[in-house]
Amino acid sequence: DASFFCFHCRDPKYLKEIQPESNWGYHDYRDADIANYVAAAERVAERGHIALRMGAVVGKPVHSTSRSVLDYARNYRCDFMDIYLGAKCRFLLTCDTGISIVPEVFKRPVVYANFVPIARPSTWVRDALIIPKKLFLRNEERLMTFSEIVDSGLGVAGDSSQFEELGVEIRENTPEEITAVAIEMEDRISGTWEYGGDDEKLQDEVWSILGVGNRRSPGFRFGAQFLRDNAALVS
Repeated sequence: DASFFCFHCRDPKYLKEIQPESNWGYHDYRDADIANYVAAAERVAERGHIALRMGAVVGKPVHSTSRSVLDYARNYRCDFMDIYLGAKCRFLLTCDTGISIVPEVFKRPVVYANFVPIARPSTWVRDALIIPKKLFLRNEERLMTFSEIVDSGLGVAGDSSQFEELGVEIRENTPEEITAVAIEMEDRISGTWEYGGDDEKLQDEVWSILGVGNRRSPGFRFGAQFLRDNAALVS
């Protein structure tokens, strides 16, 4: 009867092991470092939940001092439990990767960190939060705004070479950013989330830039703290 949530991020090991004859580097811009998710897992686990690291074939192990954070992917996983856990979890903390389909189908909340390309989120998901990777222009030594990302075509990019051609460095979300959006989801589920003064204005602006508008579930939102901290990019 324990309450549990799941976390996962995409790394290259699965495809390299399952289909080693293919070159999957064209979409490695979607990969992320699981180490950056551990702090978020530990913080949510402190609220009285068990954290389960998901994945079929994974790279790095999860290192945590919390007894409530379990590396299910490396020690316990099986096909049936992948579906069961995804269908029953409190929420899934993940990135742009296939395992999110399970909680999406079973209408469980999903938190997408390190999401890219940002103009192609799964906006039909009923309850979701999203924060994107940041795109850094090397020549100008600055971050791209959301408008620049969309106008350049990188908002829907499907190949790592497209970022390289424009001299863009892809920067992952920090542990602090991932923790903030995970705690926001936990607070929303618990009914304790409190809005800030400009939260709705920033939400409207960023979705307008992405061209999604009303074509999304009302419960699909950008992480509030991410937008507060990066309001200058919403232009």
